[in-house]
Amino acid sequence: MTMRTGGEWVVDALAAEGVRHVFGIPGVHNLAIYDALLRQSQITHVLARHEAGAGFMADGYTRASGAPGVVIVTTGPGATNALTPLVESYAGSMPVVLVMSDVASPLVGREVGALHEVPNQIECFKPVTRWAEAVTEAAAIPTTVHGAFDLLRTGRPGPIAISIPNDFLTARFDAPPRSGGHGRRPPCHVNEIREARRLLGGASKPLLIAGGGVIAAGAEAELALVARRLGAPVITTVMGRGAISERDPLWHGVLPNSRATEAVIKAADMILAVGCRFAHRSTQGLLLNLSFDPSQTLIHLDLDPTVIGRLFKPELPIVGDAKDGLARLLQELGSGSARTAWDHRWLEGLRSAASSRYTVDTARLVESLRAALPNDAIIVNDQTGINYWMEWRFPVLLPRTFLYPVGSATLGYAVPAAIGAKIARPDRPVVCVVGDGGFMYSVNELATAVKYRLPIVFLVMNDDRYGAIKWLQQTLFDGRWGETDLANPDFPALARAFGARGERVGGPDALSPAIATALAADGPTLLELRATVDPPWEL
Repeated sequence: MTMRTGGEWVVDALAAEGVRHVFGIPGVHNLAIYDALLRQSQITHVLARHEAGAGFMADGYTRASGAPGVVIVTTGPGATNALTPLVESYAGSMPVVLVMSDVASPLVGREVGALHEVPNQIECFKPVTRWAEAVTEAAAIPTTVHGAFDLLRTGRPGPIAISIPNDFLTARFDAPPRSGGHGRRPPCHVNEIREARRLLGGASKPLLIAGGGVIAAGAEAELALVARRLGAPVITTVMGRGAISERDPLWHGVLPNSRATEAVIKAADMILAVGCRFAHRSTQGLLLNLSFDPSQTLIHLDLDPTVIGRLFKPELPIVGDAKDGLARLLQELGSGSARTAWDHRWLEGLRSAASSRYTVDTARLVESLRAALPNDAIIVNDQTGINYWMEWRFPVLLPRTFLYPVGSATLGYAVPAAIGAKIARPDRPVVCVVGDGGFMYSVNELATAVKYRLPIVFLVMNDDRYGAIKWLQQTLFDGRWGETDLANPDFPALARAFGARGERVGGPDALSPAIATALAADGPTLLELRATVDPPWEL
């Protein structure tokens, strides 16, 4: 038994769970945690300029590394500022742990006007977390923190919120130290895998749909081997991009790209969906309206039983870890040559299908950006015209290299998420692609990139408007539009005012040398490129 403050127990538990970076802002109620952070060396703190920025940094950190992202915030407004990032982490099944202080324990829920008080603060977080827990006794602090990480290792990942009254953080108490790293994902049932093998063995046109669960499980190699054994084309969701290289002949397209994927899905007689929840935005959205014919057989493998059958009822549901399930399936299939009825020339023709609205200029911009970067570069996207095209036109070659807030489609994600990604993977080039509107949502975090001398490239696509919203207005309301024009600053000058480099890029052909110079710098660089890119939606 060891006597420590509650703040020390928080930090000790995080360190025991392997946490090496936390993102946050100190406040009057969480200073006991910061005091403990300052007196140790295992965990590095990254100071954000807004709690929303800290939350998005943690999200980018976990997407780029696979390790949980951790956020430390103070009571009330500090805590609620982190809600929007948790919405995205929840939608994207990202393991982010938010540790927040609360008013003193005798005041919780009493609505007496305490400093920073939000009545029943934890209730704000329950709709957007896998687990939201208010600590009710100081001695429960370490077990609660460890319990959060145990849950992340055993179930579907997602954000967890822990609220700790500030008097518990300053109190000293004994507790038995505990090791971390406990918990594992459940394996798939052997009988279900055998039934999957039987069904797939009779397929003439098998198809794989891979989601973010494949990447979360680290099952990329198993996915590729199963696809090759079956001779099955692979469609990835947006969250699943990079599960197989998009230069691999078996990769076919990104699920929402209906021009490439819809005919292939309809032609398949057997569909194996792995780690994919068939999110409404991607399957019933502005491009694809997905449905399965009764003659088609759907096998759905997912860690979370609640997502199976939510939109499409499978003939065979399989609950369990994607890596385990694919490895077992590969073993069951055994050796042999793939024999399918797929017309590979037909598949190849569809693979590059695009609407006439994918203009030469837009294609040139996407191709120039890809050519300017090594295969392992991490691209962090926001929500702007070019990002909507990059969502399924930018070639993704490795897992965890294409970060996109597809779940909530929030503005302001890219700048802080790029910082988190670079902290997680300092060995990788990181480029943030963001519109002028989204950049101004979180421009303050440029100060964080400068503080830590992070050589991130912030490519700001400037058209002086909320371009996608203006396009929707004009399309839906007989050409009428308004309140979408923006009064923007001089972006390169603004970057220089922060202490970063800033310059304008003349066009796509100038991107490669500009990015190369920026990545070699000892701090962040903002590149402004003036361009108007309409979104790909087909209404």
